[in-house]
Amino acid sequence: MSWPETDVVGSDVTAPVTVYGVVERGPDGELAHEGNRVPDIVALDARRLVVAWRAGLRDARDPTPTDQGSIMYARSGDGGATWKVGTLAAATAVHRYHYVMFLKDGGTLYALLGRITIDRDRDAENDVDGFPVSMVAKRSSDDGRTWTDFPITVDVPGNSRGVVVAGKPLRHGGVWLVPYWRHARGTNRAGVLRSADLVTWTSGALAENPPGVVIEEPQIAPSHDVPGTLVMVTRALDLTGGTSAAERDAHYRTHAAHCATATSSDGGLTWSPMTLDANLPNYYVKTFFCGDSTGRYLAIYNTFAGPLTGTSASRPDQYREVLHYKVKRPGEPWEPGRLFADGPRLTKGAARGWDVYPSADEYEPGRFFVVWEHNQTNVKVARLDVSRPFGGGDLLTGDWTLSGGARISAGRIRLRSADARPSQASCGLDISRSCDFTLEFRGRVDDDSALDPRTGNGVCLGAKVSNGARRLMLTVQRSGVWTMRKGSSVWEKVYSLDTAGRLATWKVSVDSSGIARLFREGADTGATWVVQDSRERPQVAHWVTGTPGGNAAEATVEWTRLTPTRQEPAAPLL
Repeated sequence: MSWPETDVVGSDVTAPVTVYGVVERGPDGELAHEGNRVPDIVALDARRLVVAWRAGLRDARDPTPTDQGSIMYARSGDGGATWKVGTLAAATAVHRYHYVMFLKDGGTLYALLGRITIDRDRDAENDVDGFPVSMVAKRSSDDGRTWTDFPITVDVPGNSRGVVVAGKPLRHGGVWLVPYWRHARGTNRAGVLRSADLVTWTSGALAENPPGVVIEEPQIAPSHDVPGTLVMVTRALDLTGGTSAAERDAHYRTHAAHCATATSSDGGLTWSPMTLDANLPNYYVKTFFCGDSTGRYLAIYNTFAGPLTGTSASRPDQYREVLHYKVKRPGEPWEPGRLFADGPRLTKGAARGWDVYPSADEYEPGRFFVVWEHNQTNVKVARLDVSRPFGGGDLLTGDWTLSGGARISAGRIRLRSADARPSQASCGLDISRSCDFTLEFRGRVDDDSALDPRTGNGVCLGAKVSNGARRLMLTVQRSGVWTMRKGSSVWEKVYSLDTAGRLATWKVSVDSSGIARLFREGADTGATWVVQDSRERPQVAHWVTGTPGGNAAEATVEWTRLTPTRQEPAAPLL
């Protein structure tokens, strides 16, 4: 049985409600043809909600799953407990739809739609993705009960992608702004569409991409640091490891990845050059980003995704499976990334266990309704409350489980292994409190063994933290400190010190991107690496393992502490 078996959510997230989950399955129970649903949500108030999403379809000429189809919607009048489903924009023999994004203007609700002309799409290079698209609109004056066409004019040069929207519209400086991306000068670039009347839309300048990076799916928010300034956050395809499919795959399996960001001081007419922001993870899948009514930033993101090649079976288990979120309050650094949602696998192949493509809308200060797609099957909604500062505190509150002769004496953990069987002390973690973590422990190596990097025999003072999405693996040997990096199952030395095995306090902080930093006795050692992506059940463990030949390993751990990772300096851009 895979983990988790049921929905798990963060401590400030309510139990998810499934809005819609109708799919076509094959004889083996797998999805027959669904594409990504990519939903959006609008909160008219705390009880009246409207959600819309794309429903994939099978084309007799091309049975491949497609990112195009009809746009469906659902309404709730009881805060998301129950829903009534309908079709907002039906696919026809002439047109299909690629995206939907709501715009709320007073008592009127608009749906911005990416419409595909089928005959033109059939000639496009990437027809499965449904490009190019034209932005069209529908309007509702009765809270989403009925919809009528709303003619608009969009002044964007023709290109192979058209006008693609994935972020929330924003009214800024008396003008409506819609973040969008298109193809320009040989790559995808982002900017905003501007309108004073919601009828005529013109494009501001497009931001310059970071070197070696392709962008998509921009999101915008008012800056809470510089009045009148806009912040743009985008999905980013990092090509610094190489441009071929194999090179991109290898890079994302082993490296951290981040959003590309830019700012504008003139309402999107011009933008600063984009840079990668180390505070905002992005593994080439949509990161939702917005500002709330009090000036907070909210980002909801996947801990691991990427343009990974091969079949679904060859992709990592944790691919697109876990959503986290983080918050930045005005004048404060980003808070630790925390678990948002992690649902069970409903299929074995494509989209197994995915929790992906979030969108959110604030209904009270600091309180959001969030919609996302689970397993390319269910459209889910839950409430998220970010109104309270993250208290954090010690995450390690349970009792230790001892095995392999491990014992606790005088308040210390004593570990000894005379052969290849581990001696271990472990403690489970509350997944609802899962977050970026910092492990700190004080211990020593009492009997040094010889580490075999491939088998793991000879671990002298091991430490492990699993938070349901990532796993830190560490061992202190007398000659230094070893770890397992992202994408590897082999131990590798990251810090050399002949007296490393002596009694000392060790600390490893792991940030939202999985980057770990090692400290000894409060001093930064300079050693950094990216921790493993892992679906292992949340836990903390210390262990030792001798060798089959009888080279024993023994260690003492005086104390262990696990706390949320705190960012010290203020964010440089946001």
